[in-house]
Amino acid sequence: MSRIGREFSMFNVTVDIERGCFESTIFGFWTLETISDFHRAVTEAGRRIQATGRAPISLCDYTGAMTQSQEVIAALTKIMENPIVRSRRVAMYTGDVMPRMQAVRATRNRPEFRFFTDKDEARAWLFAEEGDVSSQPVAA
Repeated sequence: MSRIGREFSMFNVTVDIERGCFESTIFGFWTLETISDFHRAVTEAGRRIQATGRAPISLCDYTGAMTQSQEVIAALTKIMENPIVRSRRVAMYTGDVMPRMQAVRATRNRPEFRFFTDKDEARAWLFAEEGDVSSQPVAA
């Protein structure tokens, strides 16, 4: 398995080329500078996967994230519009209610997103064949 990643103080992005997946782990309270660094890292991850001829899938660990400012949420929402970053499927997991509610609101018009409280459930949905799992998101 080829896993290559970049680690920053507020996030980590790892690419699994064989599975066509990039995994991001998010920590703390972000600034617009953090968003800029994150955008560069996920764009690089998306490009590496797309170079294999596949659309990426993404696993996002939001368990260490705090509730973010509206400015940061708006910037994250804009990043998700980038065709290189857009993933075929995105599984996010966190047990914290407020960051989860914020993420659900920010992605409400994005059918490729699903939310989970458990990493194993998120991975099972993410790596299942398209028709093998429920298309219903976990309630916020």
